Amino acid sequence: MIETSSPDPDMLRYEESIAKILDRAVKLFRRTNLEELADKWDRILKTYDSKKRNH
Repeated sequence: MIETSSPDPDMLRYEESIAKILDRAVKLFRRTNLEELADKWDRILKTYDSKKRNH
């Protein structure tokens, strides 16, 4: 995340879109029994969320 003095609405929407895409990918992988991919992408999503919250 790029740090600025005030949050850019476009950047916030972009970040929300990334999180939604990752979440949908995890759900898709689970529905198609691709558990290994689902687990990896779930870890990516959790890492992304934690990094986003720390900035």
